[in-house]
Amino acid sequence: MLLRKIRLFSLSVCLGAPSLFAYQLPTAESNPKASDNVRLLRQISSGVSELSEQASKGLVFISVSKIVKGRPYYEMDPFDFFFGPRFRQPAPNAPAQKQQAGVGSGFIVDLSKGYIITNNHVIEEADEISLKLDNGETYEAKVLGRDQNTDIAVVQIKDQNFNRNGLSQLSLGDSDKVKVGEFVIALGAPFGLEFSQSFGAISAVSRGNLNITNLGNFIQTDAAINPGNSGGPLINMDGQVIGMNTAIFSRSGGSAGIGFAVPSALVRNIADQLVVKGKVARGYLGVRLAQELDEDLLGALNLPKGTQGALIANVEKGTPASKAGLESGDVITEVNGKVVKTNQDLTNTVGLLPPNSKVSMSYFRNGKSQKATVTLGDFEQNPLTAAQKEGSQNAAPSSDASSGLKLDVLNRQKHADYIEQFGIESSSGLLVVDVEQGSKAFASGIRPGDVLLRANQAPLKSVKDFNDIFKSSGKVLIQLERKGTFLFASIRK
Repeated sequence: MLLRKIRLFSLSVCLGAPSLFAYQLPTAESNPKASDNVRLLRQISSGVSELSEQASKGLVFISVSKIVKGRPYYEMDPFDFFFGPRFRQPAPNAPAQKQQAGVGSGFIVDLSKGYIITNNHVIEEADEISLKLDNGETYEAKVLGRDQNTDIAVVQIKDQNFNRNGLSQLSLGDSDKVKVGEFVIALGAPFGLEFSQSFGAISAVSRGNLNITNLGNFIQTDAAINPGNSGGPLINMDGQVIGMNTAIFSRSGGSAGIGFAVPSALVRNIADQLVVKGKVARGYLGVRLAQELDEDLLGALNLPKGTQGALIANVEKGTPASKAGLESGDVITEVNGKVVKTNQDLTNTVGLLPPNSKVSMSYFRNGKSQKATVTLGDFEQNPLTAAQKEGSQNAAPSSDASSGLKLDVLNRQKHADYIEQFGIESSSGLLVVDVEQGSKAFASGIRPGDVLLRANQAPLKSVKDFNDIFKSSGKVLIQLERKGTFLFASIRK
């Protein structure tokens, strides 16, 4: 009986019946004894909330649908935010095509015209694009232009009379002034959760060589970015957009505190061209680059220790680089006074300049510093292609015991099987038929299917050319082609 009464009492308390106890939980009150530091934290918290609320008025939730040919995939690549990995094995017995939906984000940059910036990969190949605005209205979008190389796109609300009440446009800040440690807010729709925000700091700037896009560096942030945040704004404490959330680095597919945003300076440059022209005009140099410099290459090229730059592997005939006198083996260190440390630096600098730009270049050749003025071409009108002419020599394969290489003069008819198997583009040079394991050449990284083009800057037209240079030199710098890529290898005797 007592147990029954206790149960009834517990139920009555839960239902809000008068309590038998006089004690009640205290209500929240401000702490008058809070220190200046605590009050400052309150102000920061209030400020972040205020900025988030203001910026969300320019945020756009983007949903897209597309017909996907092929079969769905087993696993997810964290960089493929929407329609699944592109290079995975398909699941068996899956339909040949299906309609898939994806979600992403964007932000309004011109409220009067309905211009919205987002990532190219959010809307690429979409059959339908739907835009949900902060005021709850939903509209269809049309694509004004998109650029795969920088992953930037601009779309416009189709309905010119769309409801603008409660909305605002976001302004682009100066990403060149962004410093590590600055607070930022990332806005978007992670995993489809509309109009979400996360708070963090700038972890790094000018992150390159990430294989996310062909052109451009990135701002790194620890503000949580997840699938669905792509295309959303990364704002600073002035409420300005200093980047566009683009990718994450994660083994799980979720945020690991390593997110990347396209800098606003690049967003502005590309978006302006997409709005005006619908496409992006790019400068063109006409070179192929070798691998990044290391100590062995620095020594072989007679470059000062610690030299950084972009090593030219091949110069296409008739291109701006050729007309300016640049050659294979040159190491470009500056463009218009801007230091070039890596291949990506050179690619970004040239690729983001307009055609017909005159640029000054500093470079090393044979250990000596030189300068050249180059008038850039138009990338679309000067595609980088290799000549596919037939070889004229048909010498039998020859080997050199000391180098460990078995070589043959490349002939595109005679070596058709090699050309198909290894994707060889060159029309001349020495085909590597075999490499003896443990040899000097094997240690340098040369492999069967490579095409040796030059040795110590001298073109290789016969196997004798190579053997003579190898026997007379203590170190041989080899320029070679591997599957359409031009590289350098240093053989130390």
